[in-house]
Amino acid sequence: MPSWNTPHPTSLREATFSHKEAFAQNRIDDSGGKEEREMIRMVDRVVGQLSLADALALSDTTQLDQIATVIDWMPIRALLGQRSGPGKGNTSYPAETLLRCLFLGVWNNLSDPALEMQLRDRLSFRRFAGFSLSDRTPDHSTLWRFREELKRDGLIDRVFDEITRQFEQKGLILKQGTLIDASFMQAAARPPAKPKKGEETSARPSADPDARWGRKGKKTVFGYKVHNGVDDAHTLIRRMHFTDASITDTEPADMLICGDEEAAYGDQAYYTHARHARLKQAGIKDRLMHRPNKHHPLTPRQKQRNRLISKVRAAVERPFAVFKQHYGMRRLRFFNLATNRTQCVLAGCGYNLQRAAAVLFAVRKPA
Repeated sequence: MPSWNTPHPTSLREATFSHKEAFAQNRIDDSGGKEEREMIRMVDRVVGQLSLADALALSDTTQLDQIATVIDWMPIRALLGQRSGPGKGNTSYPAETLLRCLFLGVWNNLSDPALEMQLRDRLSFRRFAGFSLSDRTPDHSTLWRFREELKRDGLIDRVFDEITRQFEQKGLILKQGTLIDASFMQAAARPPAKPKKGEETSARPSADPDARWGRKGKKTVFGYKVHNGVDDAHTLIRRMHFTDASITDTEPADMLICGDEEAAYGDQAYYTHARHARLKQAGIKDRLMHRPNKHHPLTPRQKQRNRLISKVRAAVERPFAVFKQHYGMRRLRFFNLATNRTQCVLAGCGYNLQRAAAVLFAVRKPA
């Protein structure tokens, strides 16, 4: 039986002091001890020290400022830890700063070189990332290396869990129901050429060795598949799973069920008798749509049940629509599963931050 109660990380690495603390309020947080501050100055590049010109240029509140306030960044900073420079004696950008930069790239569908240019020119980008007008911003190779760090150390998964944990504490995740679904994403590489007659393999393999062909109904895609478990209250993503396109929707479905929700909603691809039994044993209501077969067509009551479930589970499409229409992820950027997975989890974090800001600030607006 699958484990649906994966605990959030409980042990955090020691938090590091950052001069970007409360950057949006144009102040420097000196709460850390003198010894700690001296240690950080030796490791991380100091950014975000504001002048009068910075305060005047960055006076207007933007959507990015709202997003920056929806979580406490201190635990994220502690998870990421300190970074060493590329060489002896060199300082590096704080990890939180680079993470914020990557979020900007996701939200605006920017490649690393394009993000490098935008960080130089856009005041709202500089403020969200924690740069003053005089700070030097990272180049595209620095951004690439940091993404590799997130992938290699598994940090992006811990960041995702921490963001989700904070939204649970804020009451944005109600756990009344989890909506599960999956969506194809095209590989960056061209598909391999079909083998010629008499040949077992193609003379031109794909540049992406991990991408595979997948089919759903009449749709065939060469690439990958993103599987999401979404809370039905505000469509925040609680669980993500990334596979090649050949994996069926139902195989990783149990990983998308958290175990603390009241009900699980899914289309006909997810219903099995075994899963129904596991949900019942866990005390979770089965809201998976029934599917007919040639020997047992659906009864009128089952058809009505499916229609009611379909109305609720339709909201699971929101994150996929944002990924593809706004983040440019209809076609992925990278040429292997691990890096594409890291980018997708990063997009999941970014989506949750944007969505939470939209919910919280909509509530705060006066009538």
